Amino acid sequence: MHANIKKQPAWIQLIIFGLITFVIALIGSLIGLVILARMNHLSLPQMQSLTSADFAKPEFVSLAKGLLVVQFFAVFFLPSLVFAWLSDPHPLAFAGLKMPDRAGYVVIGIVIILFSYLLVEWLGELNQVLVKTLFGKSAQAWIEKGESDVDGTLQNILNMKNAGDLWESVVLVGLLAAIGEELFFRGILQRILIQAFKSPWAGIVVTAAIFSAIHGQFLGFIPRMILGMILGALYWYSGSLLPAIAGHFVFNSLQVVLLYYKVIDNDNAHNGVSEHMIPVVGIISLVVIVVLLNYLRKRSVTTYAKVYAPPSVTDGFPE
Repeated sequence: MHANIKKQPAWIQLIIFGLITFVIALIGSLIGLVILARMNHLSLPQMQSLTSADFAKPEFVSLAKGLLVVQFFAVFFLPSLVFAWLSDPHPLAFAGLKMPDRAGYVVIGIVIILFSYLLVEWLGELNQVLVKTLFGKSAQAWIEKGESDVDGTLQNILNMKNAGDLWESVVLVGLLAAIGEELFFRGILQRILIQAFKSPWAGIVVTAAIFSAIHGQFLGFIPRMILGMILGALYWYSGSLLPAIAGHFVFNSLQVVLLYYKVIDNDNAHNGVSEHMIPVVGIISLVVIVVLLNYLRKRSVTTYAKVYAPPSVTDGFPE
């Protein structure tokens, strides 16, 4: 079945990818839940009765961490690899797991993401202002409730008491999230959507919007979408998923490390940064990011014609 799916129209590929994800996520999640239930001495009905408030409790932290592993394999990692395997005789290269056109692109990607970390604070402030301006009180309450539920679980997972907890969090929140989400969203979904729109940036933007929405934290929708666009551009211009994976890993892991050493605090709105300095730092970071992405764009050898050329001309991403 190799090299058949990528020959289909983009909307057919999207449906197939959705079906593969649904089936594997359903079966994989069920198997994962059974394993986690046994490990935590719970029955499946007890597992199903747990709420987001329960996952914010210390006694359920191991279960919450286990669910992250299940999500990584069942929802992101395995569906992406299966789709790639059914699409191309070189599935890893098809999904972007190959060396970038230039080795230095990984370093540039990490630098861009470090500046993105500074940009996110400012965009988060703007996001909250927009929510308060555009939505009514009931909608705001619903958004804040969803944000609180996710934050409670994440804070429980990131309640690190020693170096062992730190490394475990780096693996769970940094490494697994970076590999799984980049494979799924950039490696497969973005590739399909770029073909569907016949436009790299249209595919990048729509993928980033889906990437942000699926996290279910709408007070951070805009900064997460912009971050998704930056990661998508890194993938497109470098011809490899590695800069995006490295950048995503650095972004998440930096937050984990700063939390562990109490440099930042989830309960502190600005984490010691002057409110008046946030826009200044944000704008400077945005300018640096645009300049560096433009640098990559000018040196990129990735083109729509090369990526989506018929199999007789080239196979998958350009070698």
